Amino acid sequence: MGYDARSQTPQEIWGLVDPDRRRRTRHEAIEEGELIEITRMGKDVGIAYPLAVSARAAECLVPFPNIPQETVTENLWDTLHAFRERAETTVETVFAFSVSLYHNGLVPTVTLKAAVSPGDDGKPVITIMTPEENWEAMGGEMLCAGTAKRDAMLTVEDVAGLLKFSPRRIRDFIREDRIPAVKCGGSWRIRQSDLERILADGF
Repeated sequence: MGYDARSQTPQEIWGLVDPDRRRRTRHEAIEEGELIEITRMGKDVGIAYPLAVSARAAECLVPFPNIPQETVTENLWDTLHAFRERAETTVETVFAFSVSLYHNGLVPTVTLKAAVSPGDDGKPVITIMTPEENWEAMGGEMLCAGTAKRDAMLTVEDVAGLLKFSPRRIRDFIREDRIPAVKCGGSWRIRQSDLERILADGF
């Protein structure tokens, strides 16, 4: 039986969708840097499901420039332990939790949100994000609490594209301390403000 276009709308006939309304997959969000995969770290604290933190929540873990890598890692571990402690006492699928993070000599409490939802294959996945974020609408200009302006956390691939170098060369620059970066969930991230500063100084 052949394809029958009768009684169909142009959208149905041609497979047209509104790109602004199409729900992005989790895989796409990870590929584009909107989510950072931290499943391996999650398994180390006893979280079985695939786990990711939003780029905006990651900004809360890297609160100021040139933060030592070990502090970022400690902040991430503290976040996962705080998440697990709260998750052990609730059957809700979305909840807020608090964690004390090192912020330039201070240790204030930061509120984050966790959600368990079906992943791309329908199996459960966990997302840790800022309270303002919603997995269904990720990509909006929502701000991290206490942040006056969004300071994007760029991937190595993002920076490679901007500077016209290969990702491998960008990693070399990171190892040579020419580009400040932090590791979050096994991936290097570069603050946009740091990149703009070193470019302005004559990289």
